[in-house]
Amino acid sequence: MNVDDHIYLWDHAAIKVLDVRHQVLRMGETLQSYKMPSNGFIFVSRGRAQVQLNQIEYIIQQFQVIHGSKGTILDIFLTEDELEYYLIFYKVTMPIPTSQEIVKLMARNPFLLQYSYIPNYPIFIYHKVKLMEQEWRKAGGINRFYVKSLFYQFVHNLLQQLHSQGIDLIKPDLVRQVMMYIQENYAQNLTLESIATHLNYSVPHLSSIFKKKTGYSVIDYVIQTRLDIAANLLVETDATLKEIAENVGYRDPYYLSRLFKKYKGVSPLRFRKQERKDAIHRPQNIIESSIVWRQIWRYIDSDNHYQYKGEEDIHMHRGSRTSFTAIALLCITLLLGACAGGTTNSNNEATGQNQPVAESQSSNSSETRVYKDSQGAEVEIPTNPERIVLQGNSIGDLLALGIEPVGVDRRFIESGVLEDNGKVSSTDIGFPTNLEKVLTLKPDLIMLSYVMDNEVEEASKIAPTVVFDGMQPLKDRLPIIADIVGKKEEGEQLLNKYNEDVDAMWEQLRADGKVAEGETAVVFQFYWNKAMYVMKTGGVADLLYQPKGFAMDEKVQALQPNSDPYIEITPEVLHETLIGDHLFVVLSADKEAQQAFEELKQEPLWSSLPAVKNNKVHFIEDKWNYDDMTTSNMLLEEFPNMLTK
Repeated sequence: MNVDDHIYLWDHAAIKVLDVRHQVLRMGETLQSYKMPSNGFIFVSRGRAQVQLNQIEYIIQQFQVIHGSKGTILDIFLTEDELEYYLIFYKVTMPIPTSQEIVKLMARNPFLLQYSYIPNYPIFIYHKVKLMEQEWRKAGGINRFYVKSLFYQFVHNLLQQLHSQGIDLIKPDLVRQVMMYIQENYAQNLTLESIATHLNYSVPHLSSIFKKKTGYSVIDYVIQTRLDIAANLLVETDATLKEIAENVGYRDPYYLSRLFKKYKGVSPLRFRKQERKDAIHRPQNIIESSIVWRQIWRYIDSDNHYQYKGEEDIHMHRGSRTSFTAIALLCITLLLGACAGGTTNSNNEATGQNQPVAESQSSNSSETRVYKDSQGAEVEIPTNPERIVLQGNSIGDLLALGIEPVGVDRRFIESGVLEDNGKVSSTDIGFPTNLEKVLTLKPDLIMLSYVMDNEVEEASKIAPTVVFDGMQPLKDRLPIIADIVGKKEEGEQLLNKYNEDVDAMWEQLRADGKVAEGETAVVFQFYWNKAMYVMKTGGVADLLYQPKGFAMDEKVQALQPNSDPYIEITPEVLHETLIGDHLFVVLSADKEAQQAFEELKQEPLWSSLPAVKNNKVHFIEDKWNYDDMTTSNMLLEEFPNMLTK
């Protein structure tokens, strides 16, 4: 977000100050896992401390200003005897109707950005903040109006500093926020709607981004989290199934049992018996789990959360500080040591040293080169890696290059069509990435397309680790992946061959009279929760809108995405958005999605669409909606048949 754009939106927004609080944190106290109830500023008037906003660390001192968004998890740990600070919470809305320019800028929502700075003229800021808090406590209407005027002066100075100091604005990771919320509230009655409300996002936006970046639906992640915790309770305690069910958010133990067997492949009691038996032979009593990442500290009890009306104080916690980073590093260090202990050779025994990283390197990939990844890190990697672990949905790119990774997140295989192209035997590394499992695979290269927490740092302890942008389109992404694995020329040849085959397919379709010159098409994606999107890029859309393929109507071209490539729509605007001679519906094979779509088909708005009336609606399973090289080639073969169905 450009700072000038940020200033422009503040100028046009309607702001309401929700609360102003003065807090003092004393030695022995910490503020842990406090969830910000709205967007807000923290202003430090005295002392020093370490602050974490969604586990991004800041060392704060007197006169520091920090901004966080609604739902941000705030942790404060003292580094001096006391910390005195102010919390200023506000709500922002944009006027309706509003200009197209504001709509485009709000798609990136600058009010969710996270940043920290020390103003050049802090005394001015301090007096404004202190006066705000004093006036707020008076609670009169004229006082609240005065607070609002002071808040605008405060923001005006802040924006001046952002503009002059070049402050980094960090957009909160939505996936990270969702996962943290689920992992800390799994025992509650969670729904997609309740999670979206708590995090201040629309249901369709939250659902689509989470699915796109993780491969899970939000509810699937809730289930997996609950089952992983249930699995640990089964092995580590003698609690009854009923007690465990209640602890993880299910009232009916029989329902938990059915879910457990469906996802884990075995009944809960059999799982308990088998895991306890196997644990005897393990170097560490750790249950393998598809979701191994866990929040180190828990949220404060929901009853203690700060309330807008100010009836309750923000609760402090006494005790020593526990560093998330230190624990993470300690865990991975212990893990490396434990695993190395089981494979130490006689030389290691003689020296008393374990060398797990060295053992993970392939002897055939001794030649190395320096590669600069998407984060700007220069990494020494094998020239021709042989044991690759890949995190992300680019599995089909590696397969097309003749490489089968030793470890992948198999959800992207199971939800796509790659299995139809032959058995992929790669080991499942789960999501988030199970570094314990990765270590056992002895990779010589780890490729990360989506990074969480300290994942790069931790993975680099196992093998050379590079980061790339897995969200780039195929034409940009494949050359990067091919370069990383030492197959740059092969990548270029694959793309050239694919483009030639695409042109040949469209020419044949035109020659057969199946596609007329100038015909248009539109792609409509429908989810089980009735979320609807028009897609202009990615997957099926990339094939449709090839130069010799279908054209895109000008009105569809003008649609602005909320988050590329998804353009959220509602039933009321179907006629304004689903504009094309052909309508391609990307739909899940899931029964719930099919049933929800059947309900839509009964609506008069649907049946009156031109493409529906002209019988030019084509249904494509969403398993085809990936843009990796292997899936793209398979879709190329199947598409002529899809077009005639």
